[in-house]
Order: sequence, then C-alpha cells, then structure tokens
Amino acid sequence: MFKFKNAVALVLSAALLVSTAAGCGSSAPSASGSSAPAASEAKGAGSAEFWFDKGNNQEIVDRLATAWKSDSGVDLKITNFPDNAAYQTAIQQSIDQPSAPGLFTWWSGPQLETLVKNGKVADLTDEWKNYIADGVSPDIEKAFMVDGKAYAAPYSVLYNTCLYNKDVFQKAGITETPKTFDEFLADCEKIKQSGVTPIGLKNDSWASFIWFEAIVAAYEPQLYKDICSGTKKYNDPEMKTVLQKWKDMIDKGYFAKPVLYSDMYKDFAKGQSAIILEASATVSDLVKNYGMTSGETLDSFVLPSVKESGKGIIFFEASPICISQNSKDKESAIAALRNFYKPATQKVMVVDNGIANTTGVPIEDKTIQNIINMSSDSSKYEMILRYYENTPSDVRDVALTALSKFMDGAASIDDTLNTIQAKADEVFTK
Repeated sequence: MFKFKNAVALVLSAALLVSTAAGCGSSAPSASGSSAPAASEAKGAGSAEFWFDKGNNQEIVDRLATAWKSDSGVDLKITNFPDNAAYQTAIQQSIDQPSAPGLFTWWSGPQLETLVKNGKVADLTDEWKNYIADGVSPDIEKAFMVDGKAYAAPYSVLYNTCLYNKDVFQKAGITETPKTFDEFLADCEKIKQSGVTPIGLKNDSWASFIWFEAIVAAYEPQLYKDICSGTKKYNDPEMKTVLQKWKDMIDKGYFAKPVLYSDMYKDFAKGQSAIILEASATVSDLVKNYGMTSGETLDSFVLPSVKESGKGIIFFEASPICISQNSKDKESAIAALRNFYKPATQKVMVVDNGIANTTGVPIEDKTIQNIINMSSDSSKYEMILRYYENTPSDVRDVALTALSKFMDGAASIDDTLNTIQAKADEVFTK
C-alpha cells in the first residue's frame, strides 16, 4: 500500500468540510471573517510560469492570471497543455533545468511521491499555515505528504458523478434518478428506446478507466480497492463478472462512440446523449460554453451500487500544485502559491471553473451544490480516490491501453484482464 492511502480518509473529511462551507450560499463567511488567523498579507515580486493541463478556455486562463497577479504581486505567465501525454513529457523534460516552470500541476499518490523521492519538487510544509489561514482545510495537506512533509497545495479537489440532461430524461419518461443499478440499466434502455444514446464518451487517451472504476466499485468497492493495491488479481473471477456487466452495456448500445471531449459536451448539451460521468468542474463548462442551465436542463446523480443496500461511490481527485525545486523562479513561485487562495483568485476558480478550494467563496451553481451535498452525505455515499492516482503508474498505463481495446471490441474479457494482471505481477512483486 502507498503512503497516500493512509491519508485518504482525512483528505475526504477535509474536502467535505471545505466544500460544505463553501456551498452555503452568499451567507458563507469570508476567509478574513472566519475564526482562522489572518494569513500574511505580504505579496511577492518577480515573475513565474505556471504550467497546467486543467483548462482549455484562454479567456478563463487570462482571468485567472490577472486575478492571481493582483492577489500575489507576482507576474504569472500561465501555459495550458490540452493534451495529457504531451504535458507529462514537457514537465519531465524541463524539470531539472533552471528554465523549469516555477509552478505546475501534477497528480497525487505515487506520481507525486516519485517526484519527491527524486528531489524534483520543493518542500512546502512551512507554507501550509498560509494556505490554512486563507480557508484551505488543514487535513487536505495529508494528501500531499511524503514522509511527513508536504510537497504540494491543492489546485482542486474534484468529485466525479453522473451528469445528466434533464430534458432527455423527461422525454424518455424518467421522472427521477435511479436508486439501484438495475434502475440505472432500465433507464439506459428507456433512453435508448427514445432515440438517444444513453452515455457519452470522450476519446482522450487516459479516459478508459472512468467507467471501469465506476462499474467495478458499483459491484464491490473493496474489490476496486484490492486491485488498486495488488491484493487481488485483475483476472479474479469477480473481475470477470464485472467486465461482463460492462460488456453487456456496450453490446446493448448504451455507450456512444468516443469523441473529442468538446464534441462529447456538445452532444450532451444538445440531447444526443443523456449521461456523462465527469468531474464537478465540468458543470461550469457546460453552463458557460454549451448553453445548459444548471438545475433546469442539467443536474447530477451518483451511479448506484449493484447491491441493494450498498453506498454509491463518488470518485475524487485531489490535484496538486507543485513548485519546481530547480526553477530559477522558485522563490517567486512560492510567493505566488502563498497567495493563490486569496478571494479574487478563488472567485475565478469557483465562477469560471466550478472549483471550490476555500471556505471564503460561496457556490451559487445548483448542480455543483447538489454534488457537494451528495459528497457530504456519508450515509449514502462513499468517497474513493480515483483509479488514475490510486495504483502504480506502470500498471495504470497498461490498463488504460487494454481497457481502450476492450471498449472498442478489440480485446476479450480474458485478454484484457490477463494483460493488466501480467503487468501487476511485475510491479507488485518487486
């Protein structure tokens, strides 16, 4: 088990506290009005680059840069990489150089630990008092710790749920969201019979794990946790049962052909698909750029458990911002990150990106508020770290390719699971 697994429960409780407080509407207290001590108001100077792969709208990127510069005093140049693989390559090629970006987003879990062990990122333990004073929950720090020290701060904590087009559901005669997995499958059939593809998919190179993790955890959350940690084999009979459920859904035509993420959003907004399984930040994009109305044409539900009394699983991702240890702009970058959680910057994060990192910025979007409410209800839902960060990257990368082939009909259930297990045997027996 990875060190980060021990911190997941603390991270979730912290994230829920942050999100719940942020979702209390316009009456939510500001960071300066809370009982937390005031953060240092000292601004930085100089300039720094921030690289990330989390956004594609340049106007939003520009607004973030303007607000962040105002809050921090640091001249931020933000570079967005729309392709995940290209982004990782760019970071890996530059991180040892003085020209490395001062700040960059990465992934929690084993990928962050690898950078830490190789001395690539700065120790931010002493900086966390500033983040906390600005409204970041202190327990989120645990998600970014290696050997008791923190090496990142949150760019975002996102929750992955089923977003659904309410108009499509209504036209298909569905008056409420599914409470059981059988109801979910029945709804998919009703939607298909109405002439709409039930589930939209994107063709990003990394996206094949999204429905894999969802269906495995809906079947049995512990099974999901066990394959991630290597305590159960991918070709276990239970896993074959799960993939057969997934294959049945594929064979019945419940999944659309994978397309560019922008086309997936467009098809969803136009009612050509009914459901997409995406992060909470997607809501803002659908509202601002695709004409949906939160709470009226757009809302969210959690994929129900296969077990009648089982909890729904909400997968989360805690995306870290790191500081390059070798960057010539390291000190300016630290100053910029120290002020990332100030009100103007976080307002852009909430309004433009649907991301609430602090208690100081209220949430007005009804769908995001619904997601936050579900995330806060531990009696009905369980939070689990998503697959991408929850298992060794060597296993994950093989799985992404194998699962893509499975979804395309190019690999059988046995071939898919045996391929992933072969790599798991190498990694987990080292």
